Amino acid sequence: MTEQKTQPEGVSELTEQLAAELIATRQQLAAVQQQLAMEQAAAQQRQGHISQTVEQFIEGKATVGDVVKNISASVAGDENLWKGAVVGAAAAVLLTSGPFRAAMGKTVDGLFPGLRPQKAGENTASDEVEPKKTDVEQSQ
Repeated sequence: MTEQKTQPEGVSELTEQLAAELIATRQQLAAVQQQLAMEQAAAQQRQGHISQTVEQFIEGKATVGDVVKNISASVAGDENLWKGAVVGAAAAVLLTSGPFRAAMGKTVDGLFPGLRPQKAGENTASDEVEPKKTDVEQSQ
């Protein structure tokens, strides 16, 4: 007499569903890897083209305008570059802005009051302790 193992209801359906999802995920991963490889190849090509133009400039075969034109054409489509440039410019403007720095200083003072540098004329704990007299001062 042979025993047949039976699976609970729904287990085979769940197994088939998981297998189908695994196959779909592997296909998506392969597509992402292919896209990444294409983007890396394009980036290397742009970098090579820029390097070639810079080398031509160093050799005197290209002008500054040629180099700038080549670089701008090479990076114009790279949206991450432009996002980074905009964020960096905004950060630079904010961090060099007097009112912004003053507001940030107040915020930091509120969070960490001991970090604030002492202004001239303010007493600190070290000012309240009488300085030790030297031997020359004691003999006078």
